[in-house]
Parts: sequence; C-alpha cells; structure tokens
Amino acid sequence: MQRFELFARLPVRVLAELVASANVQAFRAGEYIWHHNEPARRVVFIEQGFVKAARRNKEGVSRTYGLYGPGDSMGIFAIWAGMKYPTDAVAMNDGMMGIFVDSEAILRFAEKYPRLAGPLRIEIGRFADAFIHKIEIVSAGTVPQRLAVLMTMLIDRYGVDKKGNKARLPITLTLEQISEIVGVRLETVARIMSSWK
Repeated sequence: MQRFELFARLPVRVLAELVASANVQAFRAGEYIWHHNEPARRVVFIEQGFVKAARRNKEGVSRTYGLYGPGDSMGIFAIWAGMKYPTDAVAMNDGMMGIFVDSEAILRFAEKYPRLAGPLRIEIGRFADAFIHKIEIVSAGTVPQRLAVLMTMLIDRYGVDKKGNKARLPITLTLEQISEIVGVRLETVARIMSSWK
C-alpha cells in the first residue's frame, strides 16, 4: 500500500492498522467491482489493470465517465460525501487487481491520523479530475480530435517506455471501450483508427 501516494509517507507500523482490514481481489474484463447506487462500503486501490466508471442511460447504452489505473483509487469520494456509488465500477481487462479497504476503516484511520487530511483531499480531487477529463474529451471537437485528446490523456497519466515522441500504453482498449469513452459509434472509431494506421 505504500506504493500509493496517499500512504507513501506513513510509517509501516501505522499503515499496518489499515492493512489489517484490507484484502486483495482480482477481476476479469467486464466484471463489476460495484454497481451504481450500491451503498459505498469499500474503497479500491488499483494495483494493476484498469477500471472504468460507467453508467447505462435509459436506452441501456453504457457511457464511460472516468478511467482509473495503477496507483489510482475509487470510492473515496462516495464515502466522504456519504453517498451511494455514483457509477458502476467495471474491470476493463483480465487480471485487474485491487486492494480493497472497508469504508469504515478508512474513515477511522483518517480521524486517527490527521496528517492524512492533505493527501485525502488530493485523492478526492482526482474523482473530479476524471469527470473534467471526460468533459475535455467530449468537447474537444470532431471525433478525431476527441480520440486524440483521449489518447494524449491516457499516455500522460499511464504511458510507459516514453522516448522522444513515442510511448506505450500498458493496456489494450477495445474499439467498443474507446467508443463508450468518446461517445460515438464503434464503426466511427474503427474508421478513424484505421486511417491513423
């Protein structure tokens, strides 16, 4: 857990209290970590893989509102705001692994160690960042511009092997997943990606 920015500066003996109430779970692509409107009972710290925050509209079409990957957390905003989960949390790839901590344990821990207040504010702010990024993507203009903004954001946040003007994303996104994020039909994304090759 010390690899997560929220806990990086805590001594091991202090962190051991929280670790006692944590467990690790792995998921396959498409499995739900939690559902929209469920009570916020736990927080996930993503160890590997990616998770999308999504909701289905009245027609049953899924829309993605945020992407979270290694080093990110999900659920802190909901427990701090005393609300239910505002979206589904869905694993995007096989082997997505997260460290889960009971929400009550997180709240007790934060009360006991006030030096967590600053890092927690930053962590809660990341929830808003995900939605702001979504707004930036869908308002970027044409579909190719939206795709370019999405890819740039993903590389900036999760890119590896960065050399010059090249980088690699450590995840495979399907055309369907990309179309959900950008908000257009799968065929449109396929056509644009094909022209970019």
